[in-house]
Amino acid sequence: MTETAIDRLGEILWGAIALQSNAFQLIDTLPLSSRLAFLIVLLAGLSQAIGQGIILFMNRVKPSRFILSLFLAAILYAFGYIFWGLSTWLVCYLFFEQDASVFSVARVLGLAYAPELFSILIALPYLGVPISIILSIWTFLGFLTGMNAVLEMGMWPAFWSAVLGWVVVQILQRTIGRPVKALGQWLANYVAGVELIADLKEIEKVLELGVPTKAIPPNDRQNK
Repeated sequence: MTETAIDRLGEILWGAIALQSNAFQLIDTLPLSSRLAFLIVLLAGLSQAIGQGIILFMNRVKPSRFILSLFLAAILYAFGYIFWGLSTWLVCYLFFEQDASVFSVARVLGLAYAPELFSILIALPYLGVPISIILSIWTFLGFLTGMNAVLEMGMWPAFWSAVLGWVVVQILQRTIGRPVKALGQWLANYVAGVELIADLKEIEKVLELGVPTKAIPPNDRQNK
C-alpha cells in the first residue's frame, strides 16, 4: 500500500513547525499532499476564528450562528492563502525564471501555515498581538525554508519571492480587492448576526472593558 502524506501527518507537521527542510520535501512528493496542505490552512483559519470567538460569546451569538461563523472565517482565511500562493508563484516565474509548479508552491505554503494552528492563543489577554506577530513570522520562515528546499532556488531568491508575493497580495487587497474584502466582512457579520471585530487591539479592549468598544461612546472609553 502506497504511503500518503496523511500517514505521516505527525512527522510532517512537527517538521514544518521545527522548520525542517525534509518536511517540505515530503509534502511536495507524497500522495494526498495537496489535500493535507489545504486542510492545514483551513484548520489554522478555524483556530484563529476560535481565538477571536470571544467576540461572538460576548455578543451572545446563537450556537448555530457561532458554528457557521467559525467555518465561514476558516474559508475566508483560506482565500488569503490562495492569493499569497498565486502571487508568489507569479513572482518566481516572472522575476526569477523559476519554472515551478503552482501546486508545489501551494503545498509548501500550506504546510508553512502549521504554526498558525496555535492561533487560538491570540485570545490570551495582552498577549494576543505579540503571539499573532510571532506566528506570522514563524509562518514566513517556514515558507522560506520550504521554497528553498523544494524549488532549490537559493535563500535570497526564495526570500524575495515570498516577500514580493505577500506585497502583491497587500496591494491587491487595498485596491481592486477592497470590494471583495468588504463582501467577506459583510458575510461574516451577516452570519454572526452582529458586527464583528477583527483587529486584535480592539479585541483586547473588549476583554478589558467587558463589552465591544464600538458600543461604548468615545468619551466613556477614555474615562474607563
